[in-house]
Amino acid sequence: MFSIIFTWLIVAWGALACIYMLRCAWSRFPRRDVDADDVIPFLYPVDISLAESILDPAAEFECRWKLGPRRFREAQRKRMRLYLELTRRMAHNARVLVEYADAEKHSPDPRRVSLASALQENAIGVRLYSLLTGIKLRFWLLLRADILKSMPVLAHLRTTGEIDGLQTYSALKTAAAAAFIQLPPDEQDSLFRNL
Repeated sequence: MFSIIFTWLIVAWGALACIYMLRCAWSRFPRRDVDADDVIPFLYPVDISLAESILDPAAEFECRWKLGPRRFREAQRKRMRLYLELTRRMAHNARVLVEYADAEKHSPDPRRVSLASALQENAIGVRLYSLLTGIKLRFWLLLRADILKSMPVLAHLRTTGEIDGLQTYSALKTAAAAAFIQLPPDEQDSLFRNL
C-alpha cells in the first residue's frame, strides 16, 4: 500500500514540475519580434560607482580599521548582500539583452547582426561573471562570519573566473549603445539609466 501511494506522489510531483516548467516557458520575456521598446522597461539600474566602492580594497581596509571585529563583520555582510543584489541586476540585464540580440540575429541587415553578436558575447560574459560571483557570495553568506576565521575580502570578487566583472559590464553597456544607436536621444538616455 505504501509503495502505491509513494508511486502516485512521485507521478504527481513530476506532473506539477512539468506544469511549472511550461508556465515558466510561456511567461518568459518574448522571444520573437523583440524590439528596443520591449527591452528598456525590463532593465534594472546598476550603480557601477557603488559596485566599485564595494570592491575597493582601500575602503574595506578603512572599514576594518575603524570598526571593531564584530561591527566590521556586520558591515561586511551588508556589503556582501548589496553586491549580490548588484550582480543579480547585472545578470538580469544581460539576460534581457541576450534575448534581444537573439531576435536581432534574424535581421537581413548584416551590420545589425554583427552588433547583436557583439552584444550577445558581452552579455554572456556578464552572465558568467554574475553566476560565479553569486555562488561565492551565497557560500560566504551561508557560512556566516562566525564559522570563518576571517571575513572574505570583497576586493577579490572584482575578477572571478578570469573575468573582470565591472570591466565586462562596461563593455556590455558600450555594446548596447552600439546596438541601440537607432533610438531617439531621450530613449537612449532611458536605456543608459536602466543599464
